[in-house]
Amino acid sequence: MPRTKEQNEEIRARRKEAIMRGALSVYVEKGYAAADIGDVAERAGVARGLVYYYYKDKLSLFRDLFLHMFDLSNNHIRTHFGQEGSAVELCQQFANTMFNNLFEQSDHVLFFFRMRHDLRELFGKEEIKGLLWRDTKLQVMVEKLKMGMDAGEVRRMSPELLTDQFWGAMMHGMAHLRQRNDELLKQGHSLEKVKELLETEIRDAALSCALMLRPV
Repeated sequence: MPRTKEQNEEIRARRKEAIMRGALSVYVEKGYAAADIGDVAERAGVARGLVYYYYKDKLSLFRDLFLHMFDLSNNHIRTHFGQEGSAVELCQQFANTMFNNLFEQSDHVLFFFRMRHDLRELFGKEEIKGLLWRDTKLQVMVEKLKMGMDAGEVRRMSPELLTDQFWGAMMHGMAHLRQRNDELLKQGHSLEKVKELLETEIRDAALSCALMLRPV
């Protein structure tokens, strides 16, 4: 019996999802220049020809990966900061989630560390302006901090500047935890043990990001 249109669409979606996972894995390890379609196919568990069925070349594949990752990030931030709760609490929870993702979704975290090196190779100058991925995803945080300022729980200053400062502090925390993670792994600890050893530092890093938001 031939497959229905819905079944074909589901198969297509599963295949593209597998290809995206494979491309992400290859990208965080090798970067764009050294990435190879064959490696992506192998990690996706599909034939090389199937990757070319969906993408004409490496450029189109990795452009799609970048857009896919930006969408995931935007959706996560919109969903998180769209919840009920105080601005400071939501920011602390968000930082804690990001820090824990170093262990639970490490490829996603490493993508955003690496992607700035390849953004201009994959997208033209005007395209990058059109993407506005960072500004778009942070605007919801800006709005939440404005609400926190009105409620008196967040110090009064430019909400855009405070958002940038919070984001910068979080990225510094991520870089520190990533370095500590690599050091402990090299010492022979398992990933679970590393997470246990860094539990206090993760909690303290998230708390310090939140504390910078409070009134002076």
